Amino acid sequence: MTNTSDQSNSACSLSDERQVLLVQYILGGWTSCIIVLFGVFSNGLSILVLGNSRMRHLSTNIYLLSLSIVNLAWLILYFGVNSFRFTLIVPKFLANRDGNDHHEYDDFVQRFSPYVVPLMNTLQLCSIYYTVAVSFDRFLYLSYGIQAEAICTVRNSLRVITCITICSILFILPHWFKYRVELNENNRPQLKLTSIGENELFRKIIHIWLYIPAVYALPFLLLIFINFFTLRLLRKFYLHRRQNLNLTSALSTQNNEQRERDITLMLIAVVLLFFICRFPMLINHIFETKFSLTSYDDRESKNSNSTRNISYDNCRSRRLFNTTVNFLQTINASANLFFYYLFGENFRETSFQLAKQVRKRVVRRRNTLVENITYYIQRQNTNANITLQNRTIDQQQQQQQQQSLILLNMEQGGSTRNI
Repeated sequence: MTNTSDQSNSACSLSDERQVLLVQYILGGWTSCIIVLFGVFSNGLSILVLGNSRMRHLSTNIYLLSLSIVNLAWLILYFGVNSFRFTLIVPKFLANRDGNDHHEYDDFVQRFSPYVVPLMNTLQLCSIYYTVAVSFDRFLYLSYGIQAEAICTVRNSLRVITCITICSILFILPHWFKYRVELNENNRPQLKLTSIGENELFRKIIHIWLYIPAVYALPFLLLIFINFFTLRLLRKFYLHRRQNLNLTSALSTQNNEQRERDITLMLIAVVLLFFICRFPMLINHIFETKFSLTSYDDRESKNSNSTRNISYDNCRSRRLFNTTVNFLQTINASANLFFYYLFGENFRETSFQLAKQVRKRVVRRRNTLVENITYYIQRQNTNANITLQNRTIDQQQQQQQQQSLILLNMEQGGSTRNI
């Protein structure tokens, strides 16, 4: 699921290679960095709001909280593996076309890729099925109403999240044994397939027979059916409410119904964004499986003769598409906050309350700091005044002692003369 593009591909012409590198630098580098940093902020804010005691009573918010946590972790890893990496190494490739040129940070990424990439794939698989779970949760609420509260509890949502997480870890487990790191003749780390990863049957099972149905086909079909029936129920509910609108109905009941409908619309928007950003990943995965264009596939070196026959246009288009797919993943992991604020009234109110609390704490700490500084300055001034007064008293005492000595000497001199 996590795709990275190789910086040097012999199938591309020099002009195509430069164009690909420029797109990777702008879209996959700096633009992606901005989106990722915003995503870290938005998911962090979502975790604070959804984790508030006011929001934790609803099972839907528990799913969204888990979704924000895995998105935050994935974005942090993606920033180091792709976004920040492209901003560092691509300018060096653009400035120097020497094939032996390399960047130390790229060596660092290569060294940890066998562990980081499977972890990112696990987080993405959790994110996919958390989205399916929260969609099914809202479908139950619309289908059974109050009766669904006995099923859609916080405890049951935590159980579902735990099961999804364990299954995702077990499903991605074979990917941890796929790659190894070796040092080449230049003493640089290089990613290679293990004996298990080189097995053709293993590749077909992992990348085609299991991966496409479990990661793409099954969740896509589930989301299509669930949201189709959810929209039907939402439309039926809206028409029924218009036909049987009672002007004397309680305002609180209408507000609760409006909130439930807004939550459902919010989740439909989240799922729609999910489809827009994830469906190109399926196409890209099929291309990568067929043509072996991922940067971590060494079949390119084994089939170098056939690779030379690939047209330059296909090379450029596939690598640009790969960069675009990676960029869409960052948008999908970062943009849910907009829908939370647009449709979630409780989310807005809770976030505003948290902002007020933070503001009060900041003002309180600032006032405390000002009071401490003022007290310290006053104490210093008081100590300085006391010291000055003590010095003045000491000087006066010294003057009195000197005057006493002078008078004593004068008296002694007068008595001597009388004698």
